[in-house]
Amino acid sequence: MKKFFTLLMLAGALTASAKVYTLADLAQIVGTLENTYEKNGETITETVGVTVDGSVYTITIPTGLAEGVTGIGYDDNNIVLSKSYLTIVEGNDLVVAEGETLLFAGAAQLEMSGTLAAYDATFGAAEGAEGTAKGLRIYGDNTMASFSNCTFNYVGVNFGSTNGSLLAVDCTFNQHNTKGGNSAINFTSSCSGNIVKRCEFSNCQLSGVASGANAGVGISIEDCDFHRDFAVARLYPHINLSLSGDRNVNIENNNVIGSRQVCRTGGIAVSNLLGGTYTGTVYVRGNYVEGNSYGITLTGGGNIVIENNQLLDNGYIASAMQGGSGINITCNSASSLAKAYIRGNLIEDNLWGVTVIGNVDINAGKTDDPDAEDYNPGENVFVNNGNGGVFYDWYNNTANNSYAQGNTWNVAAQTQENIEEVVFHKNDDATLGEVFFMPPYDVNTGIDDVKMADAQAEGVYYNLLGQPVANPTAGIYIHNGKKVLVK
Repeated sequence: MKKFFTLLMLAGALTASAKVYTLADLAQIVGTLENTYEKNGETITETVGVTVDGSVYTITIPTGLAEGVTGIGYDDNNIVLSKSYLTIVEGNDLVVAEGETLLFAGAAQLEMSGTLAAYDATFGAAEGAEGTAKGLRIYGDNTMASFSNCTFNYVGVNFGSTNGSLLAVDCTFNQHNTKGGNSAINFTSSCSGNIVKRCEFSNCQLSGVASGANAGVGISIEDCDFHRDFAVARLYPHINLSLSGDRNVNIENNNVIGSRQVCRTGGIAVSNLLGGTYTGTVYVRGNYVEGNSYGITLTGGGNIVIENNQLLDNGYIASAMQGGSGINITCNSASSLAKAYIRGNLIEDNLWGVTVIGNVDINAGKTDDPDAEDYNPGENVFVNNGNGGVFYDWYNNTANNSYAQGNTWNVAAQTQENIEEVVFHKNDDATLGEVFFMPPYDVNTGIDDVKMADAQAEGVYYNLLGQPVANPTAGIYIHNGKKVLVK
C-alpha cells in the first residue's frame, strides 16, 4: 500500500507537459557519439552521450565542443547535450523507474525545468568518491521534484523553483561530494511546500540540507538522520537554511550527530543574513543534536520556537570564542529583532548553554502569570556547560533583558545566589541586560511526579524522545512511567 500510494504521488506531480521521458528514452534518443576537439595543440576524441548497461544508465558530457557549437539538439530540441549539461528543456518531464540507476561520468550534470519523479532508484558518480560528478539541477518557475526510496551516492540535488516544491521521503544521501552544490539537497531560490522526511544524510562533505542566503525556503525536515565521521574545517552545519517572507520552517525529530572532532560543523542553523522582514516562524522541536561545533543557532531577525530538544556535547571547535553554544540567538541589526521561545530543552556538556547577542527578545521561561499570552513554564535543564574552568549556563551578551524562569540550573541548590554563578548578565557587566531567572524550576508545581533519582535505580530509563538509555547521566528521563531528574 505504501508503494502504491507513493507512485500515485509521483504520477500526480507530473505536469501536462509536451513529453514525459524515461532513461531508456534518453539512451535511445541521445545515444552516443564521438566528440572531437583541440586542446593544447592536440586533437582529442571522446565518446559522449547516454549509455546503457541493463538498468544502469550513464551520462557523459563532452569536455569540449567544436568552435561555435554550444550544444547538440535531439528530439526536436527537447533535449540538448552541451559541455555543461544534458538538458531536458522546459515543458518536459522525466521519470526514473523503480530499480534504475543513473550515473554521472566526469563532471556530468542533468539539468531540467519540468518535473522529475523517481521511486526506488539510484543516482551516483561513475568514478565514485574520486569523481567530479555534479548530479541533478532542477530549476524553473513551476518545477517539481519527487524522490521516494532513492539512494544518492556522491551526487545530490540542486533545486530552484518559485512556485514548485521538492519532496524527498525515505531517501539516503551518501558522501555528497559538493561538486554540484554545497549540500546534498541544495535550494537555490525561494520556494514553499518542501518536505524532507525519513531521509539519511551520511558523511556529506558539507551540509545535508541547505539554501542560499537569498533563497529562503518553506520546508519541513522530519525524522531524518544526519551524521558525519570526519572533521570539516569550513562553516557548514548539517542543516543550514535561510529565511524570507512568510515561509515557515519545521525541523522536528531529527538526529544531528557530528564527528566529535574539532571542526566548524554546526548542528542546525537558520539565518536571515540579508536583513529582509521575516514574518514566518521556525519550529525546532524534538531533535537530538550531539558532537558538533554548536547545537542550534538563529542569526538575524526572525521568530523561532526551540522546544524539547536534546543538545549534548556541542563544543568541538578550536576556541570557545568561535562557538560551542547549545543554543545561540544573534541579531546584529538595530532594525531587526530575533525573537525566541525556548522551552523543555536538555542543554548539557556544551561550551556555553545559551548565548544571546545583539537585538534579541528571549523567552526561555515566563512563569509569573499562567494566563498571560507569553506564558512559558521554562522546563529547560542546564548541565555542565562551560569552558576555561567556568560554568556558563547563560551568557547574555546584549543590552536587552532576557527571561529564563522555571528552569533547572547547573547548581546543587536552586537559589538566586547559586544561579548567579552560572549566568553572565547585568550583575557582571553593567552594559548588559538582566536575565530574570527566578523562580527556578519547582518540583512541586512543575512537571508532574518529577523526583530526584539515583542513576543506578532499577528499571529502564528513556530520554525525552522515548529512546532507552542504558547508563543515564545527569538530566531528565522517563523512568517507571514518570519523569525523573537524574543528578
